[in-house]
Amino acid sequence: MKRFITVGATLALVGVGGAQQDPNSPTSTVGPLRSGSAMTFCLDQQNPMWKFEQDMAVAVARSLGRKAEFYVHRTPLPDIDTAPQPLDRTELMRLFAHRCDIYPGLVGSTTPAFDYPADEQMYATRPYLKVSYLFVSHDKAVTNLAQLPKTMPVTMERNGLPAYFMYATRRGQFTDRPVGTAARLVDDLKTGKARVGMTFASQLYPRVPDLKKAGLSAQPVVGLPNMTWYVIYGLRRDRPSLRTQIDGALTRLIQRGEVQKLLTKYGLNRPGIAAADIGDKRPQSESFRDDN
Repeated sequence: MKRFITVGATLALVGVGGAQQDPNSPTSTVGPLRSGSAMTFCLDQQNPMWKFEQDMAVAVARSLGRKAEFYVHRTPLPDIDTAPQPLDRTELMRLFAHRCDIYPGLVGSTTPAFDYPADEQMYATRPYLKVSYLFVSHDKAVTNLAQLPKTMPVTMERNGLPAYFMYATRRGQFTDRPVGTAARLVDDLKTGKARVGMTFASQLYPRVPDLKKAGLSAQPVVGLPNMTWYVIYGLRRDRPSLRTQIDGALTRLIQRGEVQKLLTKYGLNRPGIAAADIGDKRPQSESFRDDN
């Protein structure tokens, strides 16, 4: 991937075509550094855990003696069959240039097998959560992947990671019931239209706070690779000192149990979601040497 070059205090970037971008243009991916005392976080309300993320951001800013402000990047989706649009790199760079300092709730690999959404244009902080995919079931005799009969349909997002690995490693050994969105998957499990399924823990618990009442069990998926992921903050590549400060704040909040308290507050202290460990670090990127 082409490396972008920092020129001066306003982060003038050399684009693919070699032309310098106008930092005052709302479509540019460059912009002046914000120097106020507040920290502005982009808030994605399509993330079912957005209220947790909002409180987490307030705690991080407070730990640094600063105020958290928010720019609502995306509002809730209109229905459970509308898929969220992926956050692409250009959009993220525009947000950093014009709207916010930090983007919470990004997902990053716990191993170098998958690269981060971070690249030479974005810094990734240390992780503050670990979130797993869950095997969710109405059937007490089928509570994990090893117990899944070949003929029992397993509901998965059509383009999701569990479906990818099931077809890659178990083709012909299972019956797929594909759906288009995580929200539809969870709703089908909640209403009993789906008997078993696999979904990300952060998609399940905010939508089904009482699994027992819904007749469901949920445990982290065992038997497929890369089923646990970090949750990180992303920020502009020209803010190394800010990343160092945020890394320190996140470590302190984890160490003091504050992250765990917020998970408990929102009913997220459940199998498949946990505060990251003190020693957890983002893996080195496979595409370039990460700056520390």
